[in-house]
Amino acid sequence: GNWCHEYRKLKAKVETIQKCQKHLMGEDLESLNLKELQQLEQQLESSLKHIRSRKNQLMHESISELQKK
Repeated sequence: GNWCHEYRKLKAKVETIQKCQKHLMGEDLESLNLKELQQLEQQLESSLKHIRSRKNQLMHESISELQKK
């Protein structure tokens, strides 16, 4: 009984995570309304800012290392 309940809970979580992952990849967007699409867009823009920041940090570190040599 308890194992079945736990299994169903975990299965639902996995399905939710897979759905979110598809949305982040630009797939299965038809089910989203305007507000959800705007939230997804904001989340992607925030992620992109973090990615660009990390990339710039690594580029600056590489340039500094090259200048030292």
